[in-house]
Amino acid sequence: MHKADLYHSNQRLQRKLEKTFQLRRTRMAVNWDQEKYLDLLQHFGDPHKHLPPVIHVAGTNGKGSIIAMLRGICEAAGMRVHSYTSPHLICINERIVLAGKQISDDVLEALIDEALEYINDKPLSFFEVISTVAFKAFSQVPADIFLLEVGMGGRLDCTNVIDRPLVSIINRVSMDHTQFLGHTIEEIAAQKAGIIKQGVPCVVGYQGQGERARAVLNVVQQEAQQNDAPLFVAGRDFAVSQDAAKMRFSYAGGSSDYPLPALSGEYQVYNAAAVLAAIQQIKAQGVDISNDAVSTGLQTCRWPGRLQRIDKEWPGGAKEHEIWLDCGHNDSAGEALAVQIKRWNETDLRPTYLIIGMLDSKDSEGFLKPLHGSVSGINVVPISSDPNSQSVEQIQGVCGTGTKVISHNDFKKAVVYIIESAECSVRILIAGSVYLAGEVLQFINIGESR
Repeated sequence: MHKADLYHSNQRLQRKLEKTFQLRRTRMAVNWDQEKYLDLLQHFGDPHKHLPPVIHVAGTNGKGSIIAMLRGICEAAGMRVHSYTSPHLICINERIVLAGKQISDDVLEALIDEALEYINDKPLSFFEVISTVAFKAFSQVPADIFLLEVGMGGRLDCTNVIDRPLVSIINRVSMDHTQFLGHTIEEIAAQKAGIIKQGVPCVVGYQGQGERARAVLNVVQQEAQQNDAPLFVAGRDFAVSQDAAKMRFSYAGGSSDYPLPALSGEYQVYNAAAVLAAIQQIKAQGVDISNDAVSTGLQTCRWPGRLQRIDKEWPGGAKEHEIWLDCGHNDSAGEALAVQIKRWNETDLRPTYLIIGMLDSKDSEGFLKPLHGSVSGINVVPISSDPNSQSVEQIQGVCGTGTKVISHNDFKKAVVYIIESAECSVRILIAGSVYLAGEVLQFINIGESR
């Protein structure tokens, strides 16, 4: 939770968000004060027990993209869809989507008022309060399915109060939030695996290659065995391949062709495979979703700030240059972006310049290591909404003296510098933080409804 999350164009609502933020800044290794949180839920009538069927999504990378694809597919099938995601890019309403529409300011404010009146001085975190408010809102609006994203981790996350979802999804697990979740991949995977419920099928998305992937799968498999939960693992129980026009999903001895997802990036095909595996599980439980709905949903889904091309919307225009925006900020994100740059270079060999703004709690070395040799220059910018951004000295320290690292006062000046210094058409990639992505989208005024 960061102060940037409190910004809102509605000044009255912003003041109440700030008051909620002041209740407690979570510094412990868990994000759930179970007793007081459950008391607050009870005050609201235990709304988490009165929800539509739930798909619960955990993982370090790709959770939001998976929910975006699931939402597109379910809506294309004629379903009313709730979704709860975090963090947001522009304002907190984005997190709570009620039957396809963001929660209104009036409804959100009224629920926060009720929570604050009950809480008084009880030491509850911002996320505990907002999750309770969200569950209450979701329980009041009819829907056919509820797409629920874990906030952080899983086992001790506020969303992990759903007794029996339709299906659980654990996507790519990486080193992130180590101060809360643990300092080894096994410890982090154990937190993610905590969403597995007794007898509930669990889809495990692509985990990469090598020892780390095996370590994650071992932890998840142990948790699934303890809960008698059927496990469907990428690369073992389902697979995906792609060409320029389509992807082929293989499952249970058969295969089907689908269009590539509307979301850019090769890694989105792996995310789509987890989505398609989850669709198979919910169809097996009687939910009617046609292949046409799947195809339409994949082609129409949207998820801003995730490898999003924005040069056409850049104020003043970017002429012949490309500008891309991504929220990536951990090692797996760095790997995915390095693969994407390689793909770009196969058809369009122009230099790629990175603009990076990253919180000091994030692993810039892990993010930048895969990108070594892929980018022609690194430009460091602050995140204006947070004073704890990594400095040019910190970034230079992890890059080494062989990489040119330049500091700028903000991302706008960095873009101007790169374009004015360019001797040819260039590609600019802005990445490193959800908060930086939000600032960019506000600047170009396309922070549209999600």
